[in-house]
Order: sequence, then C-alpha cells, then structure tokens
Amino acid sequence: MNTMTASPADRPVRHGDELSARAARARRWTTAGAFLAGAGSLAALVAGLTGNGATSSLANPALSLTYSVPPERVALALGIAAALVCGGLVVLGALARAVGQGRAAAGLTPARVALALAVPLLAILALAATCDANPLALAGYLPAVLVGSLLSAELREGLAAVPWPQLLAQLAVIGTTIVTVVAALHVLDTLRGDMPRPRWQQPPSAARWGRVAVVVAVVVPLLYATTRIAWVLGWPIGFNAEAYAATGGDVRTGLVLAAGALVGCVLTIGLVRPWGERFWRWLPVLGGRPVPVALAVVPASIVAAMLLPAGISMTVAAAEQLGVASIGSLSDNWAAIGVTFLWPLWSAALATATFAYALRRRAA
Repeated sequence: MNTMTASPADRPVRHGDELSARAARARRWTTAGAFLAGAGSLAALVAGLTGNGATSSLANPALSLTYSVPPERVALALGIAAALVCGGLVVLGALARAVGQGRAAAGLTPARVALALAVPLLAILALAATCDANPLALAGYLPAVLVGSLLSAELREGLAAVPWPQLLAQLAVIGTTIVTVVAALHVLDTLRGDMPRPRWQQPPSAARWGRVAVVVAVVVPLLYATTRIAWVLGWPIGFNAEAYAATGGDVRTGLVLAAGALVGCVLTIGLVRPWGERFWRWLPVLGGRPVPVALAVVPASIVAAMLLPAGISMTVAAAEQLGVASIGSLSDNWAAIGVTFLWPLWSAALATATFAYALRRRAA
C-alpha cells in the first residue's frame, strides 16, 4: 500500500503555527531592539558620567530641544531613556513568547496596549529631544561631497571636520528608534492572537488612508524643492537673497537637497502605485519581478526617522537666531525657514504611508 505524504507547502497552516510564527518575529525584533537600546544606554551613561556628550558636545552642540542643557546631562538622560526602552522591549518580548507558546492568553488588554505604545513613544521622544538635522544633511550631501572630495581639498577637509562621534551616536538613536517601533508593531500583532486584523488595517482601508498620507508626504518636499529651484533661477520667493549673499551663502547648494527631495517624492508616490510593488517590465533583469518589501520600507523608515529631529532642529535654530524681536525676519524668509517647520509633519506622513504599504504588501 502506497502512502503519500504531503509536503510542508501542501499542508494547511494552522492558527497555532501562524501565531507562533508571529511571536517568533516579535521576539527577534524585541531582542534586536533591546540589544541596541542596552548598548546605547551603556554608551550614553559612560559618556555622561565622564563629562562628555553622546549626541552633542560643547564643541559641536546639537540644535535640538535640549540645546541649552549641558551635553553630559543630555547623555545621562538619553542613557536612562534607552535603559527604560531596553527593559520595556524585554518585557514585550517575554509577553510575545508566552502568547506564542500558549502559556499566556492572547488579547489586546489596555495594560498590554499601553506598554506596547509607551515603549516606542519613549524612543521617539528621545530621538526628537536629542538629535538634530545633521544625519539628514549627511544623507543629502554625502554622495555629492564624496565625489567632489576626489578633486577638492577643501571638501576633504570638510569631511575630516565632521563631528563623527556625535553624528554616529545620532544615527544609533535613529536606528534604535526604528527597530523599537517595528518591534512594538509585531508584538501588538502577536497579542491579537487569532482575532482578525482590525478593519483599518485591512488592505482596502490601508490603501485609502495610505493615499492621504502619501499626498501630505509629497506636498511638503515638493514645496521645499520648488522654492530652492526658484532661488537658483533668480526668483527669491520668500527669501532675502541679498542678506544671504552678504553672509557668503550660495543658493546653489540647495539644489542638492532639492534634487533629493524630488527623488523622494517619486519614490513616495511608488508606495501607492503598481510600480512600487512590481518593477517596470522594461527594466533589465528585474523587470516584472515583485519589489522586495524591505527595499521600500527600510529607506522610507530611515528618512522618516531623520526628518523628525531635522524639522525640530530647524525650529530651534530659527528661534535661536531670530528671537521674538526679529519675527519680521521670519516673514521675509518664510520659504527659507518656514518650510522646514513642516518637516515633522512630513515625517509623520511618510511613516504612515510606509506602514500602509507594509500592511498591503504583507496581506498580499
């Protein structure tokens, strides 16, 4: 008598297996986040206790919400926040593990939801309070600077003068925040157990609010790029060109970030267009193949995380330079300064659009 054994691919996926898989993903992300937060906490505490800054220093102060606070105190506060994030992720990971193994009942109780939301919120607050626009500026200018440095000794000196320890610390905070947010989302996904996703997370709903988020995430950088290009063309829209030129500034430097903003607009639109899910057929090798979800989600998440402190930094810088008595200067330079005030909104919209994209692709 012949017995046919079904292959793993032919076997139906049981609810328990699917829940275990979700719990395993949650554990991986919470473990990674706890490791990053723990290492960052130790580094920040050591920096603070030795009288140094983590994300800033006396020589290179970060224009952040904690600008007026001594760098060593900022480092200590960041270390404490990172330690709390680490502990929260350990608890969330243990909870996801218990639910996945059936040792704890699934369910989105108020206490569980509060913890799962509080941990990433603390990480986001730490990011907003201690980081500035330097990581975003690095991402925008570094490609052009690296190419130009091959021919320019001045650009090479500029690269050497970059405060790399503080900049790398900020990048670590950005990375830890992203991992923490993703970990919390996976934990919430595990805690719902066999319950279906709420309606707002279903693909049709995610497509609707995802399109709204994409519109916002495109309008803001488009406004930014339009003003910078207009300046180069000789139309100083919302900008005191003469005063800027008197300080030795060159409006042409804005073209680099304007180009990056326009490219970002196109890529953001791809989050709601078919070509954002499948490569154009005319592309060699990749044509017609599905776009890996991570290829869209990872860069968008990084940019969204960079935009939040960058926008806050621009606001702090404007308040530091202008003051209340110089509010007239702000009205004369609304395009130079005011547009960047919208960057936190851009950050939130891009993060929302990215989440909607991930929900739709995962469901598919």
